[in-house]
Amino acid sequence: MRFPMLFAVVTLALAAAPEVALLSSHADTAELRFQPLGADALVEPAVRFTHADGSDVFGALIPKTRVVLATATLQTRGDLSFGAALLRLEAGKPARVLADHVVYGSKPLVSPEGRVFVSRGTEGLQLADQLRIDALTIDEIDPTTAARRVVYATHGYITFLAGAFGRELIIYEVTPTRARLLAVHVDTLFVRELREVAPLARSFVVDAPRKRVLFTQGTPGGDGWFVESVDLISGASMRLADGPEVTLFPTVLADGRVLVSAGEGKGHRALDGRAGLPATGPGFERLVVQQGTLLVGLHTIPSDFPRVFATRDGKPVLIATPKDSRLDIAGVIP
Repeated sequence: MRFPMLFAVVTLALAAAPEVALLSSHADTAELRFQPLGADALVEPAVRFTHADGSDVFGALIPKTRVVLATATLQTRGDLSFGAALLRLEAGKPARVLADHVVYGSKPLVSPEGRVFVSRGTEGLQLADQLRIDALTIDEIDPTTAARRVVYATHGYITFLAGAFGRELIIYEVTPTRARLLAVHVDTLFVRELREVAPLARSFVVDAPRKRVLFTQGTPGGDGWFVESVDLISGASMRLADGPEVTLFPTVLADGRVLVSAGEGKGHRALDGRAGLPATGPGFERLVVQQGTLLVGLHTIPSDFPRVFATRDGKPVLIATPKDSRLDIAGVIP
């Protein structure tokens, strides 16, 4: 009588293994898998769809569901600046387009409550000897009905969704006159200017528990890069670390440790001297998901396909991924 009980315990343990919502794309085909951690074989795709040849696919998991919102380039001709679309991906159903005119290479932002936001735009007029000024918006898209609501609008070059802080979206905006960080309330639409910054910011991380946003920044005309931290209440700025390359990839762990890349193939070092993030190969690590002691991220190698890495309690966890594919992690299902 013990064997059936033991079998049930083992079955439940296997069923409880976290699953990575893994997006892969090769040529003109993308696939979504819910890949169990620890499994050495790929599971069958939950969704498969086609897109423009060579398109990256980026996604975010709606919390407490198995629904992924993804962006992919569907337009194949002309200017691709706004040639991406937002798609709803759900097992057993065809991919459904929820919005077009999405910024090329952008990733949807899904709030803890399941609200979905994307960067969209329309091409502006090209003036002689000047950069084109586009009509840009941050839109909330209903993931069920596809209803659209404008949260923020401007004319310029970039409105990048850096992250969320409570009910505010943190937006990096670049216009012909300035670059700045904004906090936009998703309900009242009230806009707070946090700080003007140089127009070279990238690799944003919103550290909501400590009320700050971190990013890599450069000095126009300079030859170095640094990690900057901006307080989300006061707008005060602090320079945290310097480096010769743009690949500093600031990361904040759940315990507050700030990590920066130590260089290609060297992993991440902690700024306070505590343990960092070991290298998982010859490239750069970019942490995507933290769930307790489980860390899941992408290992990017210049001029090569990325790999997924996972650790639990500091020890590597096996995860199978498609070969020779562009990859993104939409989230992890506990």
